[in-house]
Parts: sequence; structure tokens; C-alpha cells
Amino acid sequence: MSRLLPMVAVALALLPASAALAQYGAAPPPPLPAGTPAPNFTTTTVGGKPLTLRSLRGKVVLLDYWATWCGPCQMATPTLESLSKQFGPKGLAVVGMSVDDSRSVGQVKPFMKHFGMTYIVTASPAANGKAQYAYRVNGIPSQFLIDRRGIVRWSQSGFSPGEGQELAPMIKRLLAQK
Repeated sequence: MSRLLPMVAVALALLPASAALAQYGAAPPPPLPAGTPAPNFTTTTVGGKPLTLRSLRGKVVLLDYWATWCGPCQMATPTLESLSKQFGPKGLAVVGMSVDDSRSVGQVKPFMKHFGMTYIVTASPAANGKAQYAYRVNGIPSQFLIDRRGIVRWSQSGFSPGEGQELAPMIKRLLAQK
């Protein structure tokens, strides 16, 4: 379906095995595939505002699970920022779901400043952990492209160079759908 899927990801930071086992009780299942209804989530932005997937209905959503300590996430951030600036005014909502735990969540705002992140970022360990579980995220970064009706249209774990050029046509198609 996507030319991104067969590409070799540059890197993928695996979540600690103990975290995966604690979440899933065994090896986690693969992330949600295309065609799956995206689970709703309830979390809080770094600015303290509540955020749900339902509140974004009508927008195309690029959901990114990431962490401040993740090298591949750092590599992906400029691409996400670029997509947000290019397509945000047309109806794309980029949402960065930090999976930082209570020990590292304090680094989210400095990370955002350092990387010039202007898209929506959430940093609520408990709420984001529940969403991470619902989306079956077992490595980061993991991204999900969700259409205006709330259906996952693309998902990926890892980061590939040129990802923005590959995602742009998919985003344009979804934005053209009403």
C-alpha cells in the first residue's frame, strides 16, 4: 500500500522489555493496521488543555508516539514540524504523544523549544500510556495517519529518510476527502 512500509527504517527505539511486558503481559501485538478505527484517547497538552481524538474529528491527524531520549524521534521531529506547517492550515493536526515517564517528562518542554516544535504535544505519562496501549505501540517513533472520520489509513514504527515526501501525497489525498 505505502512505499514507506518496505523501506528499511533508519532506526527504531524499542520500549524497554519490562514496559512492554507490563503493558501487554507478553510480546505486544503489531501496531494498529490501516483500516482500523482509531481508538479515542483523553490526555492533556503541555499547555494544560484537555485533548481527545474525538475533539479532532473532521481533521486529518498525524499521531506520533515519541520520547525525549529517543534518537530516531529526534530525527523525525523536523519532518513532523515541516508537515504541520505545510498542511496544518489545510486541516492536518500533528499530535506528538510523548511516552516519557515521570522521570523524563520534565524534559518535554525543553525538547520542544530546542527542536522548534509548534504542533500539538501531550506529556501526560498515565494518559499517554493508556493511548499507547490502545494503539499497540511497541517501539518509537510510531506514527498513525488518521482520516477525518477517525480511521487509521497508514501506520509505521521507526523513521525513514524522505518520510515527509512519502507522507505528503497521502496527507493531500486525505485532506481532499470530505
